Amino acid sequence: MKLLQISINDLRLFLVDRSNLIGLLAIPVGMTVLLGIFIPSGQGPSRVRVDVIDHDGGEVAAQFLRSLRQANDSIVLCPMDNDSENFCGLGNAASFDVEQTLNRLREGTALALLEIPAGFSEQVQAFAPVQIRYVSVKDFSAPGFIRQAVEAALTRVNGAVVAARVGSAALGEAESGNSFAQRVYARASDLWDENPVSVQFELTSEEAVDPTSRPDIGGFGQSVPGIGSMFVLFTVLGSMGLLVAEKKQWTLQRLAAMPISRPQLLGGKILGRFTLGIVQYIVVFAVGIVAGLNFGRDPVALLLIMLAFTLASTALSFALGSLLKSEQQAAGLANLLGLTLAPLGGAWWPLEVVPEFMRVAGHVSPVAWAMDGYTTLMFRNGDLQDVLLSILVLVGMSTAFFAFGIKRFRYEL
Repeated sequence: MKLLQISINDLRLFLVDRSNLIGLLAIPVGMTVLLGIFIPSGQGPSRVRVDVIDHDGGEVAAQFLRSLRQANDSIVLCPMDNDSENFCGLGNAASFDVEQTLNRLREGTALALLEIPAGFSEQVQAFAPVQIRYVSVKDFSAPGFIRQAVEAALTRVNGAVVAARVGSAALGEAESGNSFAQRVYARASDLWDENPVSVQFELTSEEAVDPTSRPDIGGFGQSVPGIGSMFVLFTVLGSMGLLVAEKKQWTLQRLAAMPISRPQLLGGKILGRFTLGIVQYIVVFAVGIVAGLNFGRDPVALLLIMLAFTLASTALSFALGSLLKSEQQAAGLANLLGLTLAPLGGAWWPLEVVPEFMRVAGHVSPVAWAMDGYTTLMFRNGDLQDVLLSILVLVGMSTAFFAFGIKRFRYEL
């Protein structure tokens, strides 16, 4: 109870200052919304899942799927292209039905569904009209290029059909069901696969970059975790001045003279700052919820990253606070570290867009480890196992900072 009372009192002192409320609520929300609107999204995730239910199983259906892979090699057709690492996320199942794949779309496991009807190959070869069902998630980024790839693959199928029908009509034969038309169709399909006309892309004096190697990080997907982490850092580091002020006013010394143990006193101070950081995260992530942002399929892992990063920020604040002598020093150091560690760690822009040495240097900042975790969960469909390293590094930073801060802590300036 004593620990909680100290924590609640610190929170009350922080919140009674209306300027702190502006920094806790208005500014982070405003920046998150503005950057979410104006930061452009990338060109698409490096690998995306498209579920396929093939009721036909014929050669034309297989040819359509081959053309789809050629149209965009970032598309992974599930379940047929599943790998040893179970990228399709099938678990023990080798296939799925329509209801299961619709659930996968709602959960964000897959981004689109293609359902090829029974008799598809036979109808195409007979030049009869037939439709493939396409269902995508309500997302303005990824499904756009998936649909383009599907349309490109269908263009090949339709082109072969048109060639067969035109060739057959030119000889005055029936437009369907004759061997000549079938031979024209087969030959046209083979020519499509051979790509008789192609383009060779080159870059001048710039490093060649695979356009499918970078995830689609932008918009609210970048601004929510990035700005959230930055303001957690600002908010928690800004509380260093409160500790200095309490020492100057002898509030801390009077608390130490009361029947309160050192662990209770330090625990209350730490819990108050940690709670402020979590509140800051909740405020900014609420913007992402309103914007319809997909936070991934593992909410427990997402919560653990938030807790680990807030704990690391709190530990850093406590370690530095033990060295400060004035409130001016605290304010200046909080601004300096916030404006350095946040962009260095990828809060303002994805680390994928900076050179390799900057990505390595950026991981000096705890922000980089948090952003690695968020990116893995939100853009690469990761789970707790995939972000465990980021969580452990943040916990390790917390342990080191707390050990230093507690050892250096003094009741007087």
